[in-house]
Amino acid sequence: MSEGNKGSGFFAGFILGGLAGAALAYFITQEEARDTIVGKAREAGNFAMDATGDLRGRVSDVASTLQANAADLYERGKNVVEGARSNINAAVDEGQTTADQLRDELSRQSQSSES
Repeated sequence: MSEGNKGSGFFAGFILGGLAGAALAYFITQEEARDTIVGKAREAGNFAMDATGDLRGRVSDVASTLQANAADLYERGKNVVEGARSNINAAVDEGQTTADQLRDELSRQSQSSES
């Protein structure tokens, strides 16, 4: 073999080895990258599930608190209305009693003036 052929054969082998190494590195890297991506996706999914569960728990707690507060406000409002109704009824009864007394008194005065 001549010197020129030896150099070109070496160069061709060098190129072929480099291409094979690059292809092997590409496939290994792709599998590792895929595994890494899948792992990160699982981590993100777990984080999202945990966050969702925490949020759901907090919303449930807030909803329960609001419901209890609403029930308490309803009862307090009901008591206020019942108290006001009792006061109004008492005032009406007192007004009727006073009106009856005044009518009786006026009636007596009118009878005594006529006699």
